[in-house]
Amino acid sequence: MIVMKQLLRIIKRLCFRVINKLRSPYYGHLAQTSKFNGKVKVYNKKNLYMYENTNINGGGIIMNTRAKFIMKKNSGAALGLLVVTGNHMSVVGMAKPQVTNVVKDQLDINHEFDRDVIVDEDVWIGSRVTLLSGVHIGRGCVVGSNAVVRCSTPPYSIVVGNPAKVIGFRFSPREIIEHEKQLYNETERIDEETINKNYAKYYINKIKEIKSFVKL
Repeated sequence: MIVMKQLLRIIKRLCFRVINKLRSPYYGHLAQTSKFNGKVKVYNKKNLYMYENTNINGGGIIMNTRAKFIMKKNSGAALGLLVVTGNHMSVVGMAKPQVTNVVKDQLDINHEFDRDVIVDEDVWIGSRVTLLSGVHIGRGCVVGSNAVVRCSTPPYSIVVGNPAKVIGFRFSPREIIEHEKQLYNETERIDEETINKNYAKYYINKIKEIKSFVKL
């Protein structure tokens, strides 16, 4: 019985690897250890980049028609992730259906309406989270369920709400520095000054605001 279970696990792994190889050419980048745990709708597979040990659970919708969604290694999302890499453009004298991608190409010179959404390493995204155009989720962040993230988040922050706000950090600055040493090469680590600045800016200097927000 035990041997049979082990054999089934090996067969599943092999099947998964074969499927991954077959589908990889259709994506911008899809690591062998990345996966979808259920049905995920991807609008433009060429604009999806998923690196090592990443996963998106079922019910996800990746609206990445004209800009990229990038999920870096060891990150994952629970059920119902919604990623929107584009915004609606309003043009005087034109109804919304008339503002096509062709119109955007002509008028959106600075590409303000279609921007990449990036999720850095070691991020956990809770269920039914929305990530909007241009958002960059910092390394090690935790995004709470039902959050609507409109602004980029600092590394190792805990983010909740609609609109999403930073309510704390996973570790103290000293612990973040030690954590980085354990996981990343020296050239990849976030520098100590940035860690301390983020902790002061988003947490220490906003404790009263955070307390009142959490009570709501």
